[in-house]
Amino acid sequence: LPNQSPDESPSSTSSDRNIQQSIHRHFNDPKIHAFVQRNTQTLVNEFNLRSVPCTISSAFPTSSGVRDAISLAKRAGLKEAIGGSTGEGVVIGIGSGPAMDLAKAVADTLFGSNIIRSDGFDGDDGGKLILAPSTLGGLWAASANSPSLLLDTTEEMLLPHLPPSWGHSASRKGTVVTLDPARYLAFSPLISAIQTQSTKDLRSISSSPSMAHVAGALLSVLLDTARLLDTSNNSKEQPAYKSVISEMKEVASLCASVLNLAAELSNDNSRCNRETAEDPPSNQDLAQQRLLEVIPRHSLVIEQASYLIGESCTVLIHGTLPQTLANALLPSHFPKCHLITYLACTLPGLCNVLAVSSHRKNCEKELRSLTAVEELASSILNDSNIHPKNTEDNLSWQLSSWASKISTKAGIPTLASLAFGAPDLKSLVGALDSYESLMASFHGGCVFRRGANERWILEDILQKSLDR
Repeated sequence: LPNQSPDESPSSTSSDRNIQQSIHRHFNDPKIHAFVQRNTQTLVNEFNLRSVPCTISSAFPTSSGVRDAISLAKRAGLKEAIGGSTGEGVVIGIGSGPAMDLAKAVADTLFGSNIIRSDGFDGDDGGKLILAPSTLGGLWAASANSPSLLLDTTEEMLLPHLPPSWGHSASRKGTVVTLDPARYLAFSPLISAIQTQSTKDLRSISSSPSMAHVAGALLSVLLDTARLLDTSNNSKEQPAYKSVISEMKEVASLCASVLNLAAELSNDNSRCNRETAEDPPSNQDLAQQRLLEVIPRHSLVIEQASYLIGESCTVLIHGTLPQTLANALLPSHFPKCHLITYLACTLPGLCNVLAVSSHRKNCEKELRSLTAVEELASSILNDSNIHPKNTEDNLSWQLSSWASKISTKAGIPTLASLAFGAPDLKSLVGALDSYESLMASFHGGCVFRRGANERWILEDILQKSLDR
């Protein structure tokens, strides 16, 4: 039964005093504490389950932490899937993102692809995984059919947990995700008060991601997935392709609407001290409702798109380019930055690179249908009441302009302001090389390849994000 404080602690296990105070403060958050206690009591009293707790209080689980939890689970009576057996027992994650990742890692290792769905605790054989997220970051981690992220304390990188059962494709099936009513969740504000801090202050304060950060992070991952769809050989006339694009457009529109709500709030509070100003219930409530709806839909459509791309193993396991940048650079170069905030910071840089790429394609071919990225751009701009002429170039550049402005208005900080010291592009690129070499050495059944064009895009996103 892994449980944790809000997923607002910094990304590393640093002994920095400010970081430790942040961990302690959020670990004792009364709302999270009540959430965990209520769920634990339900398991013991209503379902009569004998539970053995395993607590995580860092921002990411580690390999040693997973091994300790597995050892504890086995001593408690959980049976590992070996040979033809399906394993036995229930792994339950309660809390935020790291708790979800730890529970998923334990279940993946113990039960492998034999994790099955059950509407109750009787009738089905095999190990079960139940996740009860208490934050939006936890909901994202719980709903994503991707490996857990573990902090490698030696390499100072985030690496996917790949037990042999993952093989050549994602293998976790039928995970049960429960969600308490919204009033029980630990929602961050729509706009973080820290956005009014100076650049110097930003480097010394670890902040939780606001709802605007969550929306920006979701949109960054979604747009890069659309870029990958454009590089695949799928026919745009296929019903499956049209269905996925339609869903991606709706998800993009919902994410954009949350960012627009944050921008509206920023304008309303422009003459107020945002550290004391309260969010108007209308904007706050709307943003909560939309994020609760969009996060599970986002995870599902990313998985669906990955199969259309034809490299589902690469997309789900190694992630999009923004996720690659975070995994390689966050722990060592941005140790006080939250993972979600980092992903949100890449949105303007990614959109700029997509616009440049779209312009090059238009120079090569005069007449063509809209790409997946341009389809999403059209949906985002329409939600933002921006109606450009229906030309591909205009769509991409308007999206880039919108992303730059909305990130500032919604309180998404610049990537350079969150770096540990002055960011040096050469050392960051070197860290990316090390990360990709390390990923290529994995024996999880997937071969990690990144073409020259992909690598150029990756470095360009990084540079544009730092130059913002």
